[in-house]
Amino acid sequence: MNQTRKAFTLIELLVVIAIIAILAAILFPVFAQAKDAAKKTQSLSNVKQQVTSHLLYSSDFDDLFSPLAHEKQTDTIDYDSSFIPLLLPYTKSLRLFYSPNSKDQSDPKLTASPRTSGGVLTQYAMLPRWQVYAGTDASNALWRTAYAPNGALMEGIAGYSFDEGAAYFGNNNYCTNNGGAEGSRVGSLGQTSVARVSETALVLEARGWDYGFFCRSPWPSPADAIDDTSPTYGINFDGRYTFRGEQRVNNLVRYRIGVGAVGFADGHAKTMETGKFYETIDVAGGQKAYRYQYAKE
Repeated sequence: MNQTRKAFTLIELLVVIAIIAILAAILFPVFAQAKDAAKKTQSLSNVKQQVTSHLLYSSDFDDLFSPLAHEKQTDTIDYDSSFIPLLLPYTKSLRLFYSPNSKDQSDPKLTASPRTSGGVLTQYAMLPRWQVYAGTDASNALWRTAYAPNGALMEGIAGYSFDEGAAYFGNNNYCTNNGGAEGSRVGSLGQTSVARVSETALVLEARGWDYGFFCRSPWPSPADAIDDTSPTYGINFDGRYTFRGEQRVNNLVRYRIGVGAVGFADGHAKTMETGKFYETIDVAGGQKAYRYQYAKE
């Protein structure tokens, strides 16, 4: 008995291919959004745990938060001077300092030769105090930014210190500085010294950061936008999640519109739109200041 083999016709194959293409067009964005949401949740968790470690550190050091950098004679790589080794006894995990969205997930090489810092320094940032940037002259405009009329003040929480003869960053940063390393030396604030602990950022997700000292911005502030000549350009508070393009301000700087993770001085953490991070308030004398970047009144 003859048997005939039934095969798909060309029309049927085309219909199946069209259905698969339609399903892919529907599902791929959903998968991308789910992946983005998972990374955002992981980054927020990292920031929350970092803030908790900062609070534990401060409880051991007379209420003072850690400096963003403390340079020692024995330091041979940037990692040695950063705040990360100071917090490791409290976090117990170096991976908390890596953003899930960063391309550089390399670990520091601390025992191999040559020693290297890896990618850990460019993931999350502390907000430095203005003196780190502007030197000892409080009237200097370098601690104001271009995001508000006539500039707005910023002053973070983290200080900068060094052992005698060990100052490298304070003498070799890209930002204009009035007093060199000595002019940049300033202690970290304590939680009780912060005017609005629930609104003042302590840790935030960043990119191209290098914990604050390698600023290329014409308006040197730790979370301000970087000019177009910087290798990373754009804003250092990074809208990695729910990314919606870029925005240019004053035809000078640009930043990525999106959402990033921020941890605050009272210990809570949340995701925040990049634009909201530049919300201003009026402080003494009528001067504008960035609400989430200004620790004083």
